[in-house]
Amino acid sequence: MRKFVWAGALILVMSLAAVAADDVPGFEVYGGLSWLHIDNMKVPGVKQNYIGWDSEAQYNLNKFIGITADIGGNYGRLQANTPTVHDYNFVFGPTFSFRTEHSVIYAHTLFGANSDNIFTRAGTGGSSDTAFAMMWGGGLDLKINSMFSLRLGELDWLYTRHDLTGITVDGVGLKNYQNNLRYTGGIVINFGGH
Repeated sequence: MRKFVWAGALILVMSLAAVAADDVPGFEVYGGLSWLHIDNMKVPGVKQNYIGWDSEAQYNLNKFIGITADIGGNYGRLQANTPTVHDYNFVFGPTFSFRTEHSVIYAHTLFGANSDNIFTRAGTGGSSDTAFAMMWGGGLDLKINSMFSLRLGELDWLYTRHDLTGITVDGVGLKNYQNNLRYTGGIVINFGGH
């Protein structure tokens, strides 16, 4: 009887391993467009919505956990007659996924750096700074086929610690931390499998 229990347990473990490894890409690469709402200050007439791009590379340890690196850039103007602001993210960390036959729902917690430059007046120098960044969020991918997925959307809270209190726009100072919101969508390419 004991042999049958061990044989049944072994079959169960092998079946669970096969299910967990089914249809899981070993590596995913993402590219798409992004929209970033910058929370520098609350001044009417100051444009704080920037458009840009986002890219991610993710190595999947198994069906549920992956390691993600996210690099993205967004561009906009702080005021109408000023040069374009460049804002870049370099973050990485764990991603947790729930995979079905046709979709992937995921959440991640990423840490790293955010780099930006701010110009407050046309023809003047700006302030460039690289600071701590933390990104929490998640999204939904719909499978097109075994190689491609469509990222319908990823919504992230992007917290940065730029000390911009020495910069003023129309006499109003900027914050020394930023609670930003980012949306991105595009194409995921899946490579390999477990």
